[in-house]
Amino acid sequence: MTTALRGLQVLEALAGMRQPAPLRAVATRVGLSESQAFRILTELERAGYLEHLGRTGYRLASRSVALATLIGPRPALLRAIYPVITRLAHTTGESVVLHLRSGAARVLVLGVAPPSGPVLDPAGVLGERSPLVAGASGRIILAFLPESELAAMDLAGITADQLRAIRDRGHEVSHGENHPGVSGVSAPLLAYSACEQPTVLGSITVAGPSAHFGTGGLARVLTPLLGACRDLAPRLASILGPDPGAVVTALDL
Repeated sequence: MTTALRGLQVLEALAGMRQPAPLRAVATRVGLSESQAFRILTELERAGYLEHLGRTGYRLASRSVALATLIGPRPALLRAIYPVITRLAHTTGESVVLHLRSGAARVLVLGVAPPSGPVLDPAGVLGERSPLVAGASGRIILAFLPESELAAMDLAGITADQLRAIRDRGHEVSHGENHPGVSGVSAPLLAYSACEQPTVLGSITVAGPSAHFGTGGLARVLTPLLGACRDLAPRLASILGPDPGAVVTALDL
């Protein structure tokens, strides 16, 4: 693998991590030795793509941000999403991630770590695709898809009754499915039009230590989560247009 490609992988990994990220965490995420990661990080720092903050680690610098703005397919998308997701993270004190639906998958578009308390990495790498049948963030999207689309999918044993129950609740919860000791609650991003059935654009998930998500904890995060979805969904609908899945696929987010 070329040094240039490894450098891009390091940038991509760092973009999906809580920053500043220590050398060891970056090396582990990319699958490099610490010495290999250090050499690449040093070169990226010299070129202005990263900042080294001493023992606390590395973070993206202005040149990376400028590059993302230039080549990013939809800056308007991130401008709409970021304030809402960040505010939700500060309100709940937990990690927040947003997925957009793309066919039978969901795409991780943005993750924001909690402002304080235990550090939980908003799981995954930005742009990562995962099947809708896995996790609360996927099942809540499935629950709002029309039957004609569900009929063409492999639902991995998820029944129509289960999806109906999720749809009736308006949210879905997972406990330790992706990470031991971590729970999450997901709600759908729904776009309404003249059609009776809304279009599900994606989902927002609030995640944190399972101890935070007992009965009282769920109620604490559910109200601001649902409010964030209601706030953001119409703006996303205006950006993504009538076929959001096709747009997300075309953008290769």
